[in-house]
Amino acid sequence: MNYKVSLIGLVLISSSAAALDADTISITDPRFGAIANDNRDDSAQIQAAIDYAVQNDKSVYIPAGTFNVSNTLDVTRVKGSHNSRIKLYGEKRNLSRLTTNANISLLKVAHNVEVHDLALVQTASFKQGTAIDIPFASYRSNFSKLDISGFDNGIYGKWVIWSRFEDLFIANVNYGIHLHGNGSDPAYWNIEPNGWFNNVNVFDNIYVEGSHTGLKLAAMGSNITNSTVQNSQVGVEIYGPADHKTWNNQISNFYAEGVKTVFKVKNSRTLDINGVFTQGGASNSRYRTVIDADNGGVITVNGMTGQDWWQHNVILKNTKVKGHVPAIGGTTSADSGSAYLPGKLTANISLPANSSWVALPAYMAIAGNSAYKVMISGIRDGYEPVLEEYAIYNWNGASQYAKVHHSSGVGRIKFKVDGGKIYAKLDYNGGGGLSGGKVTLERIH
Repeated sequence: MNYKVSLIGLVLISSSAAALDADTISITDPRFGAIANDNRDDSAQIQAAIDYAVQNDKSVYIPAGTFNVSNTLDVTRVKGSHNSRIKLYGEKRNLSRLTTNANISLLKVAHNVEVHDLALVQTASFKQGTAIDIPFASYRSNFSKLDISGFDNGIYGKWVIWSRFEDLFIANVNYGIHLHGNGSDPAYWNIEPNGWFNNVNVFDNIYVEGSHTGLKLAAMGSNITNSTVQNSQVGVEIYGPADHKTWNNQISNFYAEGVKTVFKVKNSRTLDINGVFTQGGASNSRYRTVIDADNGGVITVNGMTGQDWWQHNVILKNTKVKGHVPAIGGTTSADSGSAYLPGKLTANISLPANSSWVALPAYMAIAGNSAYKVMISGIRDGYEPVLEEYAIYNWNGASQYAKVHHSSGVGRIKFKVDGGKIYAKLDYNGGGGLSGGKVTLERIH
């Protein structure tokens, strides 16, 4: 009987050992001695495992369980920032947990580091510390399948280049991912000793909830895709210094819900936003704006949809936005150095036979010194095809200054502008109304 028990024990030990290859060590290895779920500080034991791994080119495995940490786990301590290229990973992010209640950076990492399949948890009653700190440059690093919660900063880094952030769930933080430059100021590009932008990074399937800002990036050439920010003040902030702007960043397939300002841009040359859904607030508690840009260069928007209510669709200072930014009830706020060119806006429309004016949808309002092309089509009286084209020249949205010019068609439809709103009517005596109509508004200047 004892023989059978011993044999089973050997099998279990062999299976556990087989789970780790020769290039991986576990923090629970007797050489290091971390113990899961014992409610004791494991900082020294985990740090010893990390130091050993860095010195011997090993990976560090964190098995299932909760490990308490009171001091920063520093990957760079033995060989510095450039030579501490190890991998830290858990069994699964909802199983392998590093927790702290101290105001620390839980993990300090650098070049070529990989961190996967872990939960990093701040257990204090308020947001403090940083889950992952990249204090000096990180090339070709990878952070994936992480749950991060409770910190001031989820991931906080400077001079991060050619790195990937994937499948991250970040909640109850002030900043989900904050890649900055030099302290509070954004970094420069190739101007020593001031450093450089965070450059050519990928953010894929990032979820941030309950933050001030989901992603705050002093970045160029970076791509945010398949990501979500919810219940936060700002969704994504892209920023640079006034004399050396960011450029060539892209945001695609992005979802924002409960976010007061979805995109905040400052000192940028170009930004592309593609395939976005933005959800506003109630009509009596409108969210602030979809895009807030100051010296934002050219922002190109494609495939954006939205619902619910906003104070503004865009707030612009010295910025040009090209493309439709839907925000129900939202107005455009733009200074003299800005332009909002929403492209083609379309809507269905029916006009009664009594020649009464019908307002186009609110998102087709016009503003500023601008010129528009309006096309309307449909069937009048059940048989007559109608196709009309007009040009509208507007000055500051005041009805007495807007001019409507008929470009083509037979004059069945008329338009007017009143306080920035556009109205249409069927200008024909007798017969039925216009049915199955479609109206298109395109800003051309």
